[in-house]
Amino acid sequence: MFAKCCAPSGVADLTAERDRITWLAATGLPSATVVDWFELSSDGACLVTSAVPGVPGDSLPPESHERAMRSLGVVLRELHSLTNCPFERPLADVIATATDVVRRGAVNPAYLTDEWRRLHPTELLDQVVAERPYVESVLEPVVCHGDACLPNIFFDPETLEVTGLIDLGRLGVADRYTDLALTTIQLHDEWSADPAPFLEAYGVPDPDPRRLHFFRLLDPLTWG
Repeated sequence: MFAKCCAPSGVADLTAERDRITWLAATGLPSATVVDWFELSSDGACLVTSAVPGVPGDSLPPESHERAMRSLGVVLRELHSLTNCPFERPLADVIATATDVVRRGAVNPAYLTDEWRRLHPTELLDQVVAERPYVESVLEPVVCHGDACLPNIFFDPETLEVTGLIDLGRLGVADRYTDLALTTIQLHDEWSADPAPFLEAYGVPDPDPRRLHFFRLLDPLTWG
């Protein structure tokens, strides 16, 4: 089992993650399940989930990467094909979060590329805002993981099938490129891999470069 605990200020976020884990587990996609929940008004809360078998994607050896990418493409497409999700993550809300993080000077430079670190976060946010009308004009709402990076995706080290999706606090209906952008840049940065096998298995061999760039830029502005 795995326990995640928080102070009183984090109870709302942990409750949201608990509800998302419960919902995803009921769909049959590989994920953890909620085992227990403790909440004390003065001490915060603790979420206990089942342990997901396998190993996180960022620990897989290079010779397994291509097969793992194909497995991941299939599972992410299955996630994006789910319906009746009660959770939403509207683009307007995500940009509002980024605006608040930038305003507070809380952007973590470790999440930025070398190129982006040469700019002030307000300039990065301006780029996001300028591109927003285009992204909204081609929006494809699906059920997204919201933080589909390799440490949050577990694989069977032998079969290289996906065994579980974890850290679901941002799961909800959003543009599919929310996940595609983060996953493809992770494959490049963590595995030094061409994401083509992942994209082919997912079913979008020629992704929209403008949306990839938009969501890659937006994501690091939302943590802080």
